[in-house]
Amino acid sequence: MNKAVGEKLKELRKTRGMELHHILEELNISESTYFRMEKGETATWTSKIDKICELYKIEPEELLLSKEKYLIISDFENYNGTINGNVSYNIPDKVSELYEGIIKQKDEIIKQKDEIIELLKSKL
Repeated sequence: MNKAVGEKLKELRKTRGMELHHILEELNISESTYFRMEKGETATWTSKIDKICELYKIEPEELLLSKEKYLIISDFENYNGTINGNVSYNIPDKVSELYEGIIKQKDEIIKQKDEIIELLKSKL
């Protein structure tokens, strides 16, 4: 998922013509962290998802889903709960799965940070 989100971040930055220094300032991150997010090397974006969406004026689903899946969800919401066309899966379940994946990644990051803290405490 990091890779897909990273590609989306890169696409948004380029298509919106935003200055890198403005993005870094808004997200309160370093240039190296931002480029690691774009390359899919880090899950830092999970803790910045609200700010990212606000910055690019997008919904979280647009960041997390492919264009095709996002358009299906948008159409689904526009039809007030009725699905138009051939959709072979339950959309809310897919969104739920994506959010669960994000939560799992965030939990892993927290666990890693806790381990680092304990290691540092033991060296004091």
